[in-house]
Amino acid sequence: MKQMISKQKGMTLTGWMTVIALILFFALLGMKIAPIYLENLTVKDVLKTLKEEPLITQKTSGQVKNMVMQRLNINSVYDLKGEDVTVKKSPGVMTVDITYTVQKKLVGNMDILVSFSDQVELISN
Repeated sequence: MKQMISKQKGMTLTGWMTVIALILFFALLGMKIAPIYLENLTVKDVLKTLKEEPLITQKTSGQVKNMVMQRLNINSVYDLKGEDVTVKKSPGVMTVDITYTVQKKLVGNMDILVSFSDQVELISN
C-alpha cells in the first residue's frame, strides 16, 4: 500500500493539459471582454462630462446627440451607432440614454454578447 501512494504523487500529463487548456480559455476570454468593458467606461465618462457642460439643457435633442456621438468618436468608441443614443427633453430636465449591445467573435462559431445601458439626467441650473 505504501508503495502505491509514493508512486501516485502529482498530476498526470492529461491533468496538466486540462489545467493549461482552462487557463488559456479564460485568458482568451479576458482579452476579449476587457476592451468591451473599458469602452463602456469611456461611454460613462462621456455621459458624466455632459453634466459639466454649461447650458446643456437649452440645446436641442439633436445637438446633444451630435455632441455625444462626436465625443464617443474622439474617444475611439466605434461599437455605438446613432440609434443607440436617445435624448428625451422635458421642461427643466433632459435625459440622455445610451443602450447598446456588443457582439465579438470568441472562437470558431462562439460569440461574446454584452449589453449595456447607461443614463444621465441633466437638470437646468
